[in-house]
Amino acid sequence: MTKYSDADEKYIEVSDLKQYYPIRRGVFRRAAGYVKAVDGVSFNIRRGETLGLVGESGCGKTTIGRTILHLIKPTSGDVKLMGEDVGRLARDDNASLRRRMQIIFQDPYGSLNPKMTAQDIIGEAPRYHGVVSRRETAAYVCDMMERVGLRPESRAKYPHEFSGGQRQRIGIARVLAMKPEFVVCDEPVSALDVSIQSQVLNLLADLRDEFSLTYLFISHDLSVVRHISDRVAVLYLGRLVEMAPKENFFARPFHPYSRALISAIPSTNPDAKKNRIVLEGDVPSPINPPRGCIFSTRCPQVRPMCVEKSPEMTDRGDGHLAACFFLD
Repeated sequence: MTKYSDADEKYIEVSDLKQYYPIRRGVFRRAAGYVKAVDGVSFNIRRGETLGLVGESGCGKTTIGRTILHLIKPTSGDVKLMGEDVGRLARDDNASLRRRMQIIFQDPYGSLNPKMTAQDIIGEAPRYHGVVSRRETAAYVCDMMERVGLRPESRAKYPHEFSGGQRQRIGIARVLAMKPEFVVCDEPVSALDVSIQSQVLNLLADLRDEFSLTYLFISHDLSVVRHISDRVAVLYLGRLVEMAPKENFFARPFHPYSRALISAIPSTNPDAKKNRIVLEGDVPSPINPPRGCIFSTRCPQVRPMCVEKSPEMTDRGDGHLAACFFLD
């Protein structure tokens, strides 16, 4: 596990982040309600760390990633990069921010322009932002392709001429070409074959170490998160319910939802017996979440107190936080 000093604390700082989408109805399109995609999320990411953000589809993981990058303006809350408020940067500073913060998209097919060659896809942004001159672009693109395991001779090809794994490597090279400091990895291997996933994960880990990158790794697959992350944060219905160092999280998960997720991880041992925790019911609507604990409608150990009050994230020691009244 990566070691950190006090100077590494709070490289990315997210405070009480909320992202509500209005539901407009009637002739005057007035807001009749709100979809609470992200509801009061707070966490920090240290320099050089990989924070794995996990949860079911639709729980707000991607919204958090895009809001941190200022691709979406938050309803409220703050996002700071090295103490600088991302939402208050001037136009020139915002251009600099784009170079420092990048994203790897989930879909290696839809995230690449089909009318552009690999060389243009990788070289356009660094040339525009002045990372490299026009004369040096071709050599620079070749170097980036080699670093992600692609043959430079294929730089004149179009996206449809590459496999899915190669397309994702092009997307990674495009990010790497900007010389970023922080990268949001939005389910970067979920659309790939299992045989290719480990290769891309190892590539991301190698690039993180080589270029001192900081990752927010978004995924619904705990096996993938376990492989690459230093810490794990669990999101449910737009709120964090647990966050801990990787070893502590998988050894002793506190929150009932985390336990259910871990119990669903497939075992490589066919003879191993697992006590699978099956959650009953569906995820509540983010338009009208439960009044008390947001997990109370599906929790196997719910009690009357859970329906009335919402638990706060409580530190159980060693940086292990969980939002549950009955952690013991």
